[in-house]
Amino acid sequence: MIDIYSIGHGRHAWKDFLALLKKYEIAFLCDVRSVARSRWVQFNGAVLAANLLDNGIGYEWLPETGGKRLAKTEDLERGVERILEIASEVKTVMMCSESQPLTTHKIPRANCHRVGMLAPILRAKGAASIIHILPNGDAIEFDESAVPSIW
Repeated sequence: MIDIYSIGHGRHAWKDFLALLKKYEIAFLCDVRSVARSRWVQFNGAVLAANLLDNGIGYEWLPETGGKRLAKTEDLERGVERILEIASEVKTVMMCSESQPLTTHKIPRANCHRVGMLAPILRAKGAASIIHILPNGDAIEFDESAVPSIW
C-alpha cells in the first residue's frame, strides 16, 4: 500500500512549510513543478533542496510531471513511476506552488495539476491514497477523478 502526500508551497514562510512536512513525518519531497522557481526564494529548487537536506528530507525535481508544460506521455510516465518508486520506500510528498488542492467555487474544481492530472494517474498505478496537506495543517482525501479539472 503506497500513500502519497500532496502539498503546495503557497506563500508559506520556510519555518511554517517545514512544520507541515514535519507534522506529517515527510521524508522525501518530489518537486512536480515544470520549472523549479518561485517568487519566494525559499522555494527555488537549489535553495529548497539545500534547506530540505539540512532538515533530513530528501528532494528530487521531476519537471516531466509539471502542469505548465505538458510532457510527452513516456516522460510523464517515467516521472509518475519515480514518485511511486520513492513513495514505496519513504513517506513522500509531491509539491507544486498551489497551496489549495481545490477551488472555492460552488462546485469545487482541481486547483492544481497535483489533483487534476497526477493524483488520478498515481491512483490508477497503485497509490492507495493521496493525502492533501492544507495550509492550516489539516489534511483531506477525496476522489480526484470526480473533481472537474482542466488537466
